[in-house]
Amino acid sequence: MDIGFAGSGLMGAHMVRNLAASGHTVTLYARTPPRAARLPARIVDSAREAADGADAFCSIVTDSPDVRQVVADALTAPGIPPLFIDMSTISPDVAREIAAEVDAAGSSYLDAPVSGGPPGAEAGSLAFMVGGEDDAVARATPILDALGDPEKRTHCGPVGTGLVAKLVNNLLVATITASTSEAFGIGQRAGVPLETLRNVVLASSGNSWQLENLFPRVLNGDHAPGFRVRDLRKDVGYARELAGDDLPMGDVAAELFDGLPDDLDYGAVARRFLDLPGEDPLDGGP
Repeated sequence: MDIGFAGSGLMGAHMVRNLAASGHTVTLYARTPPRAARLPARIVDSAREAADGADAFCSIVTDSPDVRQVVADALTAPGIPPLFIDMSTISPDVAREIAAEVDAAGSSYLDAPVSGGPPGAEAGSLAFMVGGEDDAVARATPILDALGDPEKRTHCGPVGTGLVAKLVNNLLVATITASTSEAFGIGQRAGVPLETLRNVVLASSGNSWQLENLFPRVLNGDHAPGFRVRDLRKDVGYARELAGDDLPMGDVAAELFDGLPDDLDYGAVARRFLDLPGEDPLDGGP
């Protein structure tokens, strides 16, 4: 397939490589061109150029205004793609508004946010939560197969429902990460080494994806960005909008992420509870 693509960040760059490796031809609009220099794609200067004549237009950008911008530009292409797949995590209401604009142009729209972070994007093993019509999902399958694990792909319902499911997931990410850090801090101060605690919980009922995949880096003091603090805060904010009220657990977790540097990995919240190696980004000390 000929695919127009917008986004070449931590996730998008790996996605472009996997699409090309699967035999797709990618025309890429990179809002930060230096990121795209070595990617296997034809680089263009706008979403309009990337979309023109493509079989599908994919995007993975930061937030709702960014998706509005790239899709609006893509819809001005002389040859509008018949299928739009946005893989960003944005407001479900905004996704429905954008879908209506795409539908009015005679094309189909899917919200298809992902879970798995840069390692999953690199491995092509992402989990997809998809919202949209059955026919559009079927037409998107060759693209989604190149980027993720079909066993971890769920068609959640009409447009917007993929994002609802993703926000539920990310609210859990925030609360589980914060509560795991708090619990491990109690154990560490009581004299049990962190790796011992991790081994115990890995074999017990408190285990989680975060403990298996995130905490090996956290316990080494590594907070290089995978899923940034700023993006988790954004997603918890959208979850709060969905709730329409306070989030008794989510609000407590969200407060713990306030004050963390935006561009650190969200696992840096563990610094509030644990004695970890390396420089502490919260106070600049060891």
